[in-house]
Amino acid sequence: MMARDRSEKLRLVFTLKPRSGKTVTITEKPKIEVQRRYGELSALEALEAILSVLGTLQLDDKLHANGRPIKLNNLLASAKNTDHLGQFETTTLVFNYGAVANAELCQVIIAEKIAGAAIDWEKWAAPFIVSPHFVQAWIADVEYDKWQNTEDPLIYKAANRDYSSLPMRSNGLPPPVEQMVIDISQNPGRWEFRSGYIEAVGSIMWLSDLFWRYVGSNRKEWLAEFSQAKTEQLTENVLRVEVFETSFKDQSTRDLQDRLRNVLYG
Repeated sequence: MMARDRSEKLRLVFTLKPRSGKTVTITEKPKIEVQRRYGELSALEALEAILSVLGTLQLDDKLHANGRPIKLNNLLASAKNTDHLGQFETTTLVFNYGAVANAELCQVIIAEKIAGAAIDWEKWAAPFIVSPHFVQAWIADVEYDKWQNTEDPLIYKAANRDYSSLPMRSNGLPPPVEQMVIDISQNPGRWEFRSGYIEAVGSIMWLSDLFWRYVGSNRKEWLAEFSQAKTEQLTENVLRVEVFETSFKDQSTRDLQDRLRNVLYG
């Protein structure tokens, strides 16, 4: 396997459970109630899959959250009882699980703190893509993904990163909160929440039958005709797609990213 000098992350998308109608009170004065949404892939299932791969790859399984160590039994019990997980980490990896209610999906994100820490993304994807609720997944370069999707100039200033040549647009809010933000709408590495899925491209992607239902089954046929794509049917419902030997990390692959996006999403 090729050694890497840049950190990557794996992002996996799953369906949400239907609305239950039940609400949770988050404040009493004034009384504010919200309707919590839960992923069809439960927090416990996600955690058990993560622990399984950590064991298979013999990786550090000492867990931390908010800078403090957490006991595995407590985390398992919490995931089972609340169906909530949030963010936790090991010394080299960061894990995040949660629902995105306004996009009708839930997601698992596994990110490296150190390049190559995940060892094998195929092994990380394997226990998740067999879920009947799996929609899509892809590998992204951590830094490239961040800057391709950062709109706030303050984040650039904090990183001492020049943005003077980047296109700008209004944030669309009325005065006095209107401000100019970076226009990422044409960035090849941008991702956008859609209803039930995320519009994104990666050099390696896993796409399920649920994904094709969202974007249109004809796009699977168009992908089959895309000359750069190497496809493999991993399961009855999941297709693995590879279009480049490394994760996208700069504008040198812009044309390929744009063409793949056009094939998958139009």
